[in-house]
Amino acid sequence: MLVNNSKDKGWEEIIELLANESRRRILQLLTKKPCYVSEISYALRMAPKVVLEHLEKLERAGIIRSYEEGRRRYYYIDRTFNISITISPHRFAIEVIGEQDGDLQKTFSEVAALMNRRAGRELSEVFERLRDMERAFRMLQKDISDRIDELIDRMIVELDRMRLDEISKVVLYALIKGLDTPEKISQTFGIPYEEVNLALTRLEKSGLVSKVEDGGVVRLKLRWRGDVNE
Repeated sequence: MLVNNSKDKGWEEIIELLANESRRRILQLLTKKPCYVSEISYALRMAPKVVLEHLEKLERAGIIRSYEEGRRRYYYIDRTFNISITISPHRFAIEVIGEQDGDLQKTFSEVAALMNRRAGRELSEVFERLRDMERAFRMLQKDISDRIDELIDRMIVELDRMRLDEISKVVLYALIKGLDTPEKISQTFGIPYEEVNLALTRLEKSGLVSKVEDGGVVRLKLRWRGDVNE
């Protein structure tokens, strides 16, 4: 399903919410793990009251959800949003992309065939099929994004089965979630920097992690082995 801006104004609220830098930082943190208010406040150096206000707005919009555990309320992201924005001399369009509809390969083949014909009477048909192809490309982007999320979920499940100490598991989890330096892992998960480095040394010896230099900065890279077709 493709929701066009002329049919659904839900994207307006999402865009407005994401326009705020603090909310974007909160969402970025929540992609790493569920967090409670004071944890977000400490990590992002924001007042707890301000954090709570942002969280309430995001939750009302359906972008995040929360659950109680003990005396704390944890916030997390449980949905995937894919928003496509097109700005050109001829068009301005914002679309929230849902499930894939139709055969992408068929659409591409039909457009290619039409483009190879040069009959003027088919110009409008080519135009419509090109628009279909544009939508299909966006659906392909969403499909790739969904597959990445599925792979991350599988890696996390596999991580739970590994016989590793808890800190090493947290470090691997952080790498799966995109944290690529010891500093980021230490800050996000509240683990002393020295312990993160010790865990990385163990993981590197096990062949699960490698270090690469990027512009003078040492970054971490997963060395995950497994069958992607499992």
